[in-house]
Amino acid sequence: MAAGEFPGVSAQSWVPLLIGTALPARPFASGAGLVDLLATAGYAAGATRVGLSRLCADGSLERRRDGRQTSYRLGRQMAETVTSVGGRVESFGRSVGWDGSWTIVLASVPDELRSTRRRMKSALAYLGFGRLRETTWVAARACEDEVKDLVESLDLAGLVDVFVGRPSALADVDAILHRCWDLGSLTQRYSAFVARFAPLRAAGSRDALTPPEALLWWMRLTHDYRELVYRDPELPPEFLPAEARALREQVVDTYATAHGGLDGRATAQVRHALGIA
Repeated sequence: MAAGEFPGVSAQSWVPLLIGTALPARPFASGAGLVDLLATAGYAAGATRVGLSRLCADGSLERRRDGRQTSYRLGRQMAETVTSVGGRVESFGRSVGWDGSWTIVLASVPDELRSTRRRMKSALAYLGFGRLRETTWVAARACEDEVKDLVESLDLAGLVDVFVGRPSALADVDAILHRCWDLGSLTQRYSAFVARFAPLRAAGSRDALTPPEALLWWMRLTHDYRELVYRDPELPPEFLPAEARALREQVVDTYATAHGGLDGRATAQVRHALGIA
C-alpha cells in the first residue's frame, strides 16, 4: 500500500484513533512517536505537529511536557467519543431485530445558530437519519434517547420535536426511502469496500505483510470501515435492495476477518511507538 492512499484525510484525524488503542486507560503517549507513526503513512512532521496543537486547543488532547519531551493523552470527552464510535463500529450490521418503529425529528433552527444547525445535521446523519423535508428528519428505528442526548448536548430544547411511530397505510414507504437515502450509492460503497479488502481475508496474505505494510493496511481498513459506518443509515435489511443486503453482510464479515487478523500486529506497533503499555 502506498502512503499516498490517504488523500483528504488529515494527520490530525488519526491521532484519536492511534492514542485510543490504549483505551479505556488514558496514558500519555509520546509526541515524537506520533510524528514517526504518521510519517510512515506519508504525513509531514509539521502537519502532525499542527494537528496536535489544534487538538490541544479545542480540548480533545491534554499535553504534558517533561524537559524536551512532549506527550499527549485524550481528553475525557474525546475518549468518550472514541469509545462511542468504537461501539458503533462493532455493532454495525449485526441486526437485533426491528419492531417497525420510526423516529421523526422536526427541527427549526434559526440562521443565527447556523453553526449549531450544521452540527445537528451531521449528528443526525451519523444516527442514521435522512432528510425527508427541509426541517424533517426520519430514521427507520426507535432512537428517542439518542436524539434526546443530541438535543441536550447542542442546547436545542424548544427548537426540536421528536416523535416515534409508524408510517400510515397511506404513506409510500419506498418513495420515502429513496427520498431520504441514496440506496444505489450504498450498494456501490459496499461493493468497493469488499473489492478493496477481500484479499486480506486470507491469513496467508496478511502474514506476508511487512510490519509497516500491516500498519498501513490496518489504518486503511479502519478508516474506510468507519467512514462507511458513519455514512450508512443502517436501514433494516428488508428495506435494502437484495444486492445491497448481501453486500452489507460481506462488508461486515470482511472487516471482522481482516481487522481481527491485523489488529494485534498493528496496535502492538502503535503502542510501542507511543511508549504506552
